[in-house]
Amino acid sequence: MSLTGSTADSPVLLAVRFVSALIRTLGWRLALAVALSFAVAFAEGAGLLLLVPLLASIGLAPGDPSSSRIAELTSRALGTMRLTPSLGGVLLVFVVISLVHSLTTRAASLLAPTLVNRFVVTLRRRLYAAIVSARWSFIAERRASDLAHAVTVDADRCGTAASQFLGLVGSAAVSAAYLAIAARLSPGMTAIVAVAGALLLFLLGGRTRASERRATAFTDASRALFTMTTQSLNGLKVAKTVGAEARDVALFTELDHSVATAYESLLESFANTRVRLDLVTVLGVSALLATAVWLFQLRGTGLLLLVFVCARVIPRVRALQESAQMMLAGLPAFRAVETTIADCERHAEPQDEDATRLRLTRDLQLEAVSFRYASAHRDALDGVSLTIPVGRTTAVVGVSGSGKSTLADLVMGLMAPAAGRIAIDGQTLDAPTMRRWRRSVGYVPQDSFLLHDTIRANLHWAVPAATDAQLWEALDRAAARGFVEAHPQGLEAVVGDRGLRLSGGERQRLALARALLAAPDVLLLDEATSALDSINEQQILASLRRLHGRLTIVVITHRLSTIRDADVIHVLDGGRVVESGSWNELAGGGAMFTSLLEAQRLAESPIMQ
Repeated sequence: MSLTGSTADSPVLLAVRFVSALIRTLGWRLALAVALSFAVAFAEGAGLLLLVPLLASIGLAPGDPSSSRIAELTSRALGTMRLTPSLGGVLLVFVVISLVHSLTTRAASLLAPTLVNRFVVTLRRRLYAAIVSARWSFIAERRASDLAHAVTVDADRCGTAASQFLGLVGSAAVSAAYLAIAARLSPGMTAIVAVAGALLLFLLGGRTRASERRATAFTDASRALFTMTTQSLNGLKVAKTVGAEARDVALFTELDHSVATAYESLLESFANTRVRLDLVTVLGVSALLATAVWLFQLRGTGLLLLVFVCARVIPRVRALQESAQMMLAGLPAFRAVETTIADCERHAEPQDEDATRLRLTRDLQLEAVSFRYASAHRDALDGVSLTIPVGRTTAVVGVSGSGKSTLADLVMGLMAPAAGRIAIDGQTLDAPTMRRWRRSVGYVPQDSFLLHDTIRANLHWAVPAATDAQLWEALDRAAARGFVEAHPQGLEAVVGDRGLRLSGGERQRLALARALLAAPDVLLLDEATSALDSINEQQILASLRRLHGRLTIVVITHRLSTIRDADVIHVLDGGRVVESGSWNELAGGGAMFTSLLEAQRLAESPIMQ
């Protein structure tokens, strides 16, 4: 479906889109829920509204023309079932109707939350699928916490809104059933009740819109708190080292206060509406009863039944308004979800049905490649041309901001160049073939991503069908077999959140093993050793030396000690390749490379006193 959510949407338009989404998702099940609501309403009204006329039909209650008509109809129904009007028959009918009411209420109470859960699950799965299917260039410019908030908190609040909508439908069904029965007693009086209820809902519309605005403020405050909490917990180790705990607590307290204030403001809006509704209800019921007695001359059982109808309908009007308020309070979350889905689907990657890899047998070429991020004021890469030959080790170096990571993303097929082309064995890497190419690339980033699970699970995340023999072979190739075998649990050892139970070197070697397990054509290391000490760095480099000639290796780094054995080195500066050659060639005559080498030597030299 096409979603065009905007924060400028009116509550009515947003509500229409929300209900449309419910209908599309639930289909006939929603119709069943509505039918059950009417069944509950009919059984609820029939049980008590028929009791007095039935008693009147056997002379146990006073009758009047309005109730006598119902008593006559029920007597005929009893006769059709060959039941003689009697106290036993009347009570039997009452018990049967009450039992039907109980069973339909049970069915409705089970169906409603099931439908709400189905709606939330469908919405959340579609949202998550849209996020992970979007182009990396689009995702890279979004805050991960905003996406996580939409998938979790916003999706759950959409479920609350759906629950309130079903409650609204149920209240409307009960009200309609009571009004239909009341119309048999006094059509004119029923029309007045219906008009009064509609007028009451209209007058409270302003309060409903105010609640929607306060709900939007609550959603924004909740998202800000979620973002701060996520970022703070991810950086808690650093926060402790710089003594930022108190500042983080102060910021959390401030944002949490904003959430609490917004929530209390929303509750105040609900409470104010309830007070107004209670006052209007008292005045309205008094006016309606006076009208029934003075204008419509209702007396006896007819008046009793009408009083009962009013007593049942007016609270339903209140329930309608409250359900509408609560539903509208959840609609800003729905807007956030549908907007995220729409944005991600507009930037979705083309889906390639071909599950085979795009293999590299000769070389990968970048020809005059340029790229600029949407929010940037200049190109991250500007006319870059270079060749990565198969079976060789190619290094790309440069200062921070020179375009190294952007180049890595383009080589991996995560992004498409804005100008120029990337060719695999001469074949242009375009949108339909990017996914096939990524299956041939093993990637090891600086901050290795590990699941809070076992070593086995982390390896199987890349290749679920890998055998134990294949796992151990990959660990051996990555120089990780030793520390895994030394652990008492071996492959079943849990690595901790983001691998915190392992050392930095162990995390990187495990990430390297996972990349090698998939048997890639190209192994790309993006600053993979920049945070390691010399010993762990040498272990990684030893693994790469053993892979040299057997695998195409691309090393993206600013740490020059890791690329001495590279076959060719490309130096980036300002998004352009300014020098290329071997280590000896560049160290002897490359101005930029020599400058980088000298700066690193000075940084690593002991401070002279």
